[in-house]
Amino acid sequence: MERCSFALAAALGLALTAPAAQAQTMVSTSADFSAFTTQFCGADRSAPHIFVLPLSVFQANSSVSCDFGAATMRVTEPASDPGHYVLNIDPPAGVEDGLDCDSKVDEGMDLVALNCLPANLEQAGHRKS
Repeated sequence: MERCSFALAAALGLALTAPAAQAQTMVSTSADFSAFTTQFCGADRSAPHIFVLPLSVFQANSSVSCDFGAATMRVTEPASDPGHYVLNIDPPAGVEDGLDCDSKVDEGMDLVALNCLPANLEQAGHRKS
């Protein structure tokens, strides 16, 4: 886990020194669901975010409840790509400025980084399950 944390810190350091357009992405790290909920619900929903959390925390929960509604959390293992998990957080219905999050992680990974974009900035036609 220590080596993974070092690699993640190095990767985040590179992301934070990237061009100005990417530097506006907020990066949050949480060790448990309570901390993630606080960060996710308090996030500026008009800006991109990356949330880093244990995969087990994501797998153990099906939604994250905020004062603006409950966002659905999904983990799937596509039949066409065994050994990999696709993670999604869909904003609450009717919340146009909610964060829509996506990620993919290999089985056996301890941490996941969720890439979140304001839902109103997503491509039209993005299929939701």
